[in-house]
Amino acid sequence: MFSEMVADLAKGTLPESTLLRKRFDVALTKKMAVVRLPAAFWMDDSKINPRSDHLFWAALLTFDRQRIDLALAVLAAELNEQRKAAGGGLQQEMETTTHLLIERFFDLFADAKLCREMREKLEQIMPEWIGPVKDTTHD
Repeated sequence: MFSEMVADLAKGTLPESTLLRKRFDVALTKKMAVVRLPAAFWMDDSKINPRSDHLFWAALLTFDRQRIDLALAVLAAELNEQRKAAGGGLQQEMETTTHLLIERFFDLFADAKLCREMREKLEQIMPEWIGPVKDTTHD
């Protein structure tokens, strides 16, 4: 559902904000419906069950804390269902997964300047997840 967005980021192009927000809202609704089902019934079709990483990355690009928190909640619900059998700790898994997804998000950007701008904007919205931008000009 967001494959084009991911490909555009690699080209240095940001998605149009209004369209992205609408697409995110539709995808979130679909994802929430799927997560409410028993895990055995979750389907792999991304048009019905959007990928959690793409949904989270789309939320980051909206620069809307509420959408980011909703995407994190859906990610937590999905991880919880996947981890029930393993009996692992959800909080640690959630933190690890979120940090990994954030770093993978920044890796999508081919344009270093655009990546830095994204990091700075997101640091303002969610400082607990995004550390300060390091000045690498003196390294």
